[in-house]
Amino acid sequence: MKKTYPAILTPAKEEGYTSFVPDFEINTQGNDLAGALENTADAIGIIGIDMEDEGKKLPEPSKDVPLQDGETVYFVDVDFLEYRIQNIS
Repeated sequence: MKKTYPAILTPAKEEGYTSFVPDFEINTQGNDLAGALENTADAIGIIGIDMEDEGKKLPEPSKDVPLQDGETVYFVDVDFLEYRIQNIS
């Protein structure tokens, strides 16, 4: 199952970006934009398959994400089945 979740990215003070995914209430970061988005997808994948394993329903992606100064919303695609196949053995 593939879903697209919003992630709020903020430039870090020194270098890189921090990322917050409101639908999962998780934070991550990266040394650059690509790294932050990759880590965000990975964090969503880990939490998502963990939730599935516990019999919990995945949250529906938010449609409205309020932003503060300096924040940008990016949409991150995660295919939970593919993530499970590639990362869980």
